Amino acid sequence: MALQRLRRLERVREVAKQTAAMQAAQAEGTLGQLTRLRDRTRAMAASYSPAPQMEGGDLRRMQAFVEGIGRLSGQTEQDIGVARSRADALRGDLAVAERRLTMASERAAACRKALLQEKPADAPARRRNWHDT
Repeated sequence: MALQRLRRLERVREVAKQTAAMQAAQAEGTLGQLTRLRDRTRAMAASYSPAPQMEGGDLRRMQAFVEGIGRLSGQTEQDIGVARSRADALRGDLAVAERRLTMASERAAACRKALLQEKPADAPARRRNWHDT
């Protein structure tokens, strides 16, 4: 009975570990996407430089556009910080889930080993009277 309970606990811990791994992978993916977005917006902002023939109105519009891209880049940087914190937390959750699974597996293995080493109790000899049936 105890072994069955430990096996169920082990399966529950395995599912929890898989869920934590999936969430951590999604968080890492989001962090990667945000990092690429930040790099692209920075490169885009850096590529805009005023042409020598530009005049006042054109320069103001281009400057406003570049400032808008800069704000997007700044917001993306903040989002990266949040995503990095979330990814770190989920990596920690994954490590905890792995430790719990390991402990449950070890307890189940120890229980199995104890059950195998356990000697069955000696049954008292039964006297059968085969002659008076």
